[in-house]
Amino acid sequence: MKYSQFNRSVLANAFNFYARTLTYPYDELTHELQHIFREMEKNIENAFDNTITARILDIINHYQGEEMKALQAEYTRLFTPRKEIPPVISLQLQDWTPMHDLSELEELLFDVGVSQYSGEHPDFVTHVLEYFASALDYEEEPSISNFYEKFLQEPIPKLCATIYQKTTLTFYKEIAKGLHDLIHLMAEAQEAPDIDSIDLE
Repeated sequence: MKYSQFNRSVLANAFNFYARTLTYPYDELTHELQHIFREMEKNIENAFDNTITARILDIINHYQGEEMKALQAEYTRLFTPRKEIPPVISLQLQDWTPMHDLSELEELLFDVGVSQYSGEHPDFVTHVLEYFASALDYEEEPSISNFYEKFLQEPIPKLCATIYQKTTLTFYKEIAKGLHDLIHLMAEAQEAPDIDSIDLE
């Protein structure tokens, strides 16, 4: 993974953004998403950064175009289990990576306190995205690449494809498209000798 292709601040904020959008919608979320976007906008350095940031602005606009009750109802319908009934779409990473041992992931999340403050499963996708965002600030490139390849590269696009198919709201379709494309853009960066060689359209 050639993270020199991205401004790390832009990339970290992008993963924090998608983590926020996969939480239960609430009134202050609009301001939080706008703040993340402004931080990204200030750090744009190249076409990769611009592509990621522009997609996020589109998602914010769709969020603002939806009624809060509709957003909350759709989140509940898609992601919330009811009694003994599993959710329509699981946000646990283990349900998208059945062939992988997630003990390494759980240990990493435990080290940063996820298991201490969360009543949710430690492999909840929002925690995984938030952890990756924080790791971009301090981990060396080999560790970041290892995490990306094990826990993001295959399972997240599968999750996104399912969200896109199952949701009835444009906002969640746009989240699915944006996060899916971000994961693939990172894979393209891994193969590219420089940013000018990649078709970003």
